[in-house]
Amino acid sequence: MSSVAKLLSILELFKEDRSFLSVEEVATELSCSVPTAYRYLRELVEPGMLLRFAGGEYGLGPRIITLDYHLRISDPLLKAGQPVMREMAGQLGFDIVMSRWYGDALVDTHRETLDATLDLRYGRGRPRPLFLGAAPKAILSTFPKAKLATLFEAYPEEIAAGGLGDSLEAFRANLLKIRRAGFYLSRGELEAGVCALAAPVFIDDSGEAVASLAVVVPEHRLEFLNVDRLVDAVKDGAARISARTRVLIES
Repeated sequence: MSSVAKLLSILELFKEDRSFLSVEEVATELSCSVPTAYRYLRELVEPGMLLRFAGGEYGLGPRIITLDYHLRISDPLLKAGQPVMREMAGQLGFDIVMSRWYGDALVDTHRETLDATLDLRYGRGRPRPLFLGAAPKAILSTFPKAKLATLFEAYPEEIAAGGLGDSLEAFRANLLKIRRAGFYLSRGELEAGVCALAAPVFIDDSGEAVASLAVVVPEHRLEFLNVDRLVDAVKDGAARISARTRVLIES
């Protein structure tokens, strides 16, 4: 592993339940000496990627916040999506969420909040389960067979727990049903009492989605809604975001 890769790997050590790191912890994780770990940490402190606190531990620095800001204003998917999401939230009366697939991670990148009482466990930047809920299933349904095979080989237990099948054939068959429908409706899969209806979002003509657009509805309200209207609205919103993103990328 190169020095740059080791530096970046330190940032990946920070987790929801691990906000601070000591030099000794970094040395253990990277299998290097304490002086080497200290040098790596110092190199991350200088540009503001990390901060050193009085107790000698290290935490994420202000540069991370700056980079997140630049990401939000430069991402064509967010540029195209935010106006559409605001419009949808106003028309439908529910929260609208965009989730994006990054390699082997799924994260929410934007949420238009209309219902202040809806306290969701997941938000911008927090990794989500790959096979639970409407967002990942809408995205996965567009993946080619080879990519699905790779995922099944790596996550067979998680896929089965997500109700997507205990064999590769069942995994593909279940996702094909979602693909043909063009959306997926989850009921309490990710969070109790919460339903989500999601459709895939594309940035090119490959047929493979990179994100999803979802409307989030309290489960007790779903039975009083016109679900077909929700499906049409989410599909239309996802299609508009896909088209606008392609224009931004090509311009």
